[in-house]
Amino acid sequence: MTSLDMNGFSLSLIELNDSRREALLSPVAPSAWVPGASVEPITILPLPTFTQLTQFAGSQSEQAESVVRDVCDALIKSETELNTLDAKVGDGDTGTTFATAARSVRDKLEALKLPLAHPDQLCLAVGDLLGKTMGGSSGVLMSIFFTAAGTEMARSSNWHAALEKGIQAIQHYGGAKLGDRTMLDALVPAIAALKSGDITAAANAAREGATATAAMTKAHAGRSSYVNATNLRGVNDPGATAVAFAFHAAAQAVNLLRAAKTA
Repeated sequence: MTSLDMNGFSLSLIELNDSRREALLSPVAPSAWVPGASVEPITILPLPTFTQLTQFAGSQSEQAESVVRDVCDALIKSETELNTLDAKVGDGDTGTTFATAARSVRDKLEALKLPLAHPDQLCLAVGDLLGKTMGGSSGVLMSIFFTAAGTEMARSSNWHAALEKGIQAIQHYGGAKLGDRTMLDALVPAIAALKSGDITAAANAAREGATATAAMTKAHAGRSSYVNATNLRGVNDPGATAVAFAFHAAAQAVNLLRAAKTA
């Protein structure tokens, strides 16, 4: 089963004996029945050296380090709050999902293994890491988001264009859009506000977007899509709230560094 909205398929296995083999290989009347086929010997091929493509050399950037650290700390600190929120409309694990991801990124940060001085590589490294450590549909989508952003950043060197590409990738693969009561309701307005270069405006837009989800009584994607309007009303979407927390922490980190440089 996939983790994207639980769409997918199940596979059942039964032991193959002689009578079942004969039945499966026998001709039948229904044209839709796919004839059985004998299994050929399996040839094991060596894996391509993908590991060489996902090794990122650590580098330093004071601002990037501060932002990454503060965002991770904020998500770890909000674990219980987000879990409590998600317990009302979901599986109760949003906080743990984001905190687990944050801890994995912070571990890389403390080990000096993040390419902080190269924004495109930093996004790709985070995307690769989240794909391995962050569970649920959020993990899949955030991995897609950062990977798409890193790819665009390498091409254009433009943060806003890169993050816009990340949003487009989430919408393409996840199927959700603005107003569907997902993390996009905080992410989309925040990145739109970031076009002016004002991180504080982006954080405010993320907070307002997350708050607006409390008035949305129908979710069109994710676990909340199975929850009735009565239980959704007045409850902020946990994923959107996590995004708002992340942008607030990023804004604080950037503003503190700016204040220190002008003091």
